[in-house]
Amino acid sequence: MPSLVDYIIYTFIKIDDSLNKILEEYDRPLRARVFKPKLSDSEVITMELIGELFGIDSTVGIWRYFNKHWT
Repeated sequence: MPSLVDYIIYTFIKIDDSLNKILEEYDRPLRARVFKPKLSDSEVITMELIGELFGIDSTVGIWRYFNKHWT
């Protein structure tokens, strides 16, 4: 059975690969901002998905979990 770290990394890789394939069809980036975001779209989607799988049902709760345990 994979560790939690391995599972999160695997999930990120699958999301990143899938998102890159989807975005190849568009002429512009997913997010267009003046500033460069600290997290990539794939990182945010991974955090949200993992947080939901853990039963954390708010974005703030997910952010707190990852900020406490993974920074």
